[in-house]
Amino acid sequence: MRDYEVLYIVRADLDDEKVQDAVKRVNTLIERSGGHPERTNLWGKRKLAYEVKHQKEGAYVLQNFQLDPNRVGELEASLKITEEVLRHLIVRKPEIAVATAVAPPPAEVAVEAVASPATADESDEAARRVRRADREDREEAPPEEPR
Repeated sequence: MRDYEVLYIVRADLDDEKVQDAVKRVNTLIERSGGHPERTNLWGKRKLAYEVKHQKEGAYVLQNFQLDPNRVGELEASLKITEEVLRHLIVRKPEIAVATAVAPPPAEVAVEAVASPATADESDEAARRVRRADREDREEAPPEEPR
């Protein structure tokens, strides 16, 4: 089962009691599809961006639910033929990352001896060796072709 949410618009010409009936009907559709309704959020009546089925307003409802992914098409088909629902959109919610437990560090920690700091002359000599090796690598490498 995955988490989904459906936002649907119920006809605005219905009174509050009829809107509640439409919400119950959608919950029943979710349950018949094998899902579990979780949270319903009534947003109230709002003006539509454009006229839908001769309606200029609609009551918006956001419903969270769990459903098997194979049954989403069945729920969509049921919502399409429900007369009270003008439009609907079902969206799969993102998976919540579960924090995994990190193993504690081992009880015994091995301590390694750190080499004594090099003198300035030794570090200068090491830097010269690295530069010399880089220069030799560049001289041996074939020239790059122009792009």
